[in-house]
Amino acid sequence: MDLSDLPQFTVDEIRAAAADPEVTLIGQLSHLRGVRNTTAWLYRSARASMIGTITQVPATPNESIAYQTSDVALAPELRVGSVYPWIDGYWQAYQVAIVLAGQWESRRFHSGPARYFRLAGVTGWQPIDAPLMDGAEDLGIRDGRWDHEHCELCRQRIAEADVARAYVDPDDYWLCAKCYQRYGLLRDVSFAAEA
Repeated sequence: MDLSDLPQFTVDEIRAAAADPEVTLIGQLSHLRGVRNTTAWLYRSARASMIGTITQVPATPNESIAYQTSDVALAPELRVGSVYPWIDGYWQAYQVAIVLAGQWESRRFHSGPARYFRLAGVTGWQPIDAPLMDGAEDLGIRDGRWDHEHCELCRQRIAEADVARAYVDPDDYWLCAKCYQRYGLLRDVSFAAEA
């Protein structure tokens, strides 16, 4: 399945107030397979997709819906008649983008150091070369503490002890072997239309 098989949102009207960052796109969906939530992405690319909300999931295809977003600046091509693949809010636009890119390398996961931090009373960790978030207190680097990843699609744990190899892309997103075979290898975005 490629992007054209996902529900397609066609923009019929654009409602915007001068001082309001929220814009309402009135439109309709080509079909409802994979449309389950009131939050959704209008897909453009991993970093430039618009996220917004509708008041309720439509009951039938071609039903008029009002999609509210404050991301229209990301879509300079937006106009009446524009059509965008619809990605249910359960997913993220980057998940579709990494599968479409198809840049996977077979690799075993190896534990590495992690930078621990505290932010708003919660302790977390991140890659050692990632910048700390604003307001985070650096708690130092701990060897071997980055001990697993998760598959970006099914959330299966990927760890050093795993027998099966996993797949990683240039941005360090991981897919388990099963999701790679089903989606990554084929550049198949059907996961975005499944439960």
